[in-house]
Amino acid sequence: MWEKALMKSKTCSSTTNFILRAAISGALFSTYTAVQAQESMLEEVVVTAQKRSERLIEVPISITTLSAETIEQSGVRELKELGDLTPNLMISQNSDFGTNIVIRGVGANSRNIGFDSRVGVYLDGVYLGQSPAANQGLVDLAQVEVLRGPQGTLFGKNTVAGAISLTSVKPGDEFEGSVGVIVGNYDNLELQGSVNVPLTDATSVKFYGNSTTRDGYVDNLFNGDQANERDAVSGRVHLRSELSSSLEMNISADYMEQDRLGFNGEPLTDTFGFFRPEEGKDKYEFSQQTVLEDKELKGASLTFDYETEGGYLLKSITAYRDSEITYDADPDYDSAEFLGVIYTDTYEQTTQEFQIISPDDSNFKYVAGIYYYQQDSATDRDAIPGLGTVFFPGAGVEVPILAFGIDPTRKAVDIDGTVDTESYAIFANGTYDLTDRLTLGVGFRYGEETKDVDWNIDGSNSGAFRIATTNVVDSRTDDSFDPTISLNYAVLEDSYIYGRVSTGSKSGGYNLDFINVDQVEAGIEFDQETVTSYEVGYKGEFPDHNLRLGVALFYSEFEDYQVNQYVDLGGGRTALSITNAAEVITQGVEIDVTYQPTVNLQLTAALGFLDAEFDSFPGGDAEGGDASGNKLPYAPELTASLGAQYYYPLPAIDSSLLLRADYSYTDGYYITASNDEGHTLADGSEVAFGEVDSYGTVSARIGLVSDAETWEVSVWGRNLTDSDHQNYSFRDFFGTILGGYAMPRTYGVEAKYNF
Repeated sequence: MWEKALMKSKTCSSTTNFILRAAISGALFSTYTAVQAQESMLEEVVVTAQKRSERLIEVPISITTLSAETIEQSGVRELKELGDLTPNLMISQNSDFGTNIVIRGVGANSRNIGFDSRVGVYLDGVYLGQSPAANQGLVDLAQVEVLRGPQGTLFGKNTVAGAISLTSVKPGDEFEGSVGVIVGNYDNLELQGSVNVPLTDATSVKFYGNSTTRDGYVDNLFNGDQANERDAVSGRVHLRSELSSSLEMNISADYMEQDRLGFNGEPLTDTFGFFRPEEGKDKYEFSQQTVLEDKELKGASLTFDYETEGGYLLKSITAYRDSEITYDADPDYDSAEFLGVIYTDTYEQTTQEFQIISPDDSNFKYVAGIYYYQQDSATDRDAIPGLGTVFFPGAGVEVPILAFGIDPTRKAVDIDGTVDTESYAIFANGTYDLTDRLTLGVGFRYGEETKDVDWNIDGSNSGAFRIATTNVVDSRTDDSFDPTISLNYAVLEDSYIYGRVSTGSKSGGYNLDFINVDQVEAGIEFDQETVTSYEVGYKGEFPDHNLRLGVALFYSEFEDYQVNQYVDLGGGRTALSITNAAEVITQGVEIDVTYQPTVNLQLTAALGFLDAEFDSFPGGDAEGGDASGNKLPYAPELTASLGAQYYYPLPAIDSSLLLRADYSYTDGYYITASNDEGHTLADGSEVAFGEVDSYGTVSARIGLVSDAETWEVSVWGRNLTDSDHQNYSFRDFFGTILGGYAMPRTYGVEAKYNF
């Protein structure tokens, strides 16, 4: 297994090898020099991955943690930017409508109400919902934890790839607050403020608000619009009350609204994928109808924590989430009003979780719980023909949509329907100290999930595209038992080696999208997938506590892996398909290093090496060929990041100069299960499709911070080299090849005042 992975590493580019050697050499150099630094110590990192506060190095799970300071000083503002700081984490950069989060090469977007994501995003233990709700603003957070591998025994909602846990800042006992402003190029303006108010000795409330506007950076030559902008308003209120010496109550509510000119990709071809487009040949120019993307997210939670006289903690989490996204697409990617599609998807969910957490002062520590999840999802999608014409190379003329047998006076396709999901789960996770050095961990999750579907599609006016006309009324139930076991051994006082075997499952579902007649005949239901993951690792802090090192080696086998992709129907036609691959294998290594040689200087390095492929997937590529042996989409062999942060004291003005720089590298990767390496047009030329080349980005910050932490002013920049690398491509309904490119260099000034 590992020999195979090492052989593949030899094929990396010279840049890849240089970064790999630099990361490993940096770790070895840090080990050598750590003994020379006696005056500096790393702050202890405490995580709640196992539902109790524990030191990071003692938890037998591959975890990357990001503190509030790291998030703020690195300039990361949205969830989709976390991949810059986290090995083996990829998050799609295009529309929020189908946000795709990939951990260790495994992920999925849920642009389809019958298909679930593989990575769960949680805020204070509450599952935030499907893809439209995933890209949260990273504000007012105390910590972010990225957990890799199946996590069903720790979180009520089963997650086969991993989990991203966001922990907010709780209200405190003092009256305090902050105001901040960020201005930058592209007319970027962000205003934020918070205030913490103690209402009584036992009750406090905190308010937080944020408003962000930024012009787009993709010019629409057709109408002068600037696409891919930001225009969002969000807020949060959190009340904490100690109802008694043993009972605490937390009530929180949050809201986010985003209305923007969206962007799904740069057309690299004409509508039907035969030639290059006549207009919009620059990477940041296009010519078509502007698409709109409106998103509204809101939710509330009620949490009770009760500590018994015996030290047991009883917890209840009741939560409600509501997500709605409307996306106005232009699938012909032309300025003519040929065909438009309007999507509106809504997700309304209620969750209830009860936990019992044992005391910390015993050899056997555990958390056990029951979880209830209920989600009502609905979709309304209309394909609306227009009176415009597009150039059709096969005929050499401009053709109206009538030429494809579609009546422009009525909808081409009409979709509406619901999927109601109800699931129950019981879970437990515990550790037992076999000796002073050896700890056994065991856990399980048993869950049952039922999906009731009532869905209609009317493609009677779709003409040559043969979209189906049918009604699906059905129900399916999946159940699973997912155990986990681990051993954690203390080699030294602060050095641990561990082994872990974990399992997980993802329920089956239905392909409820723009499907054709043949797909209905073949069946649109897909099966449950399962995973077994093996992991061994090391976590430790060296004697002077100025060097922290984490290493994890993993191997995961997925059975009946669910694949969501466009398949080629020929003649410039495609269809959305969801099928089960027989087997997928992912394996690799993750390394995290934090080194603090002096009190004021901290260095970080992270490395992820990955080999993720379809071990068996006959008939799985876009044209029906065998995809066995192909790489998984969005699974680069190497991801790496390097960071340095330094505070230079300025006692004359009671402040410090902050210097920070971050470098992120991503190896090349495929976009499709077919592992396409470009697309040949009718004239013999090539467009970049299916494969993304390696790229790297640099970010930096220079600031002035008061020693009393009452104010801070800084100058920042992201993608300072102005790299215009492609980070995604895909083929849309008519066969159009599209690509997306990195956001150009951004820079600005940030000021913050704390009171």
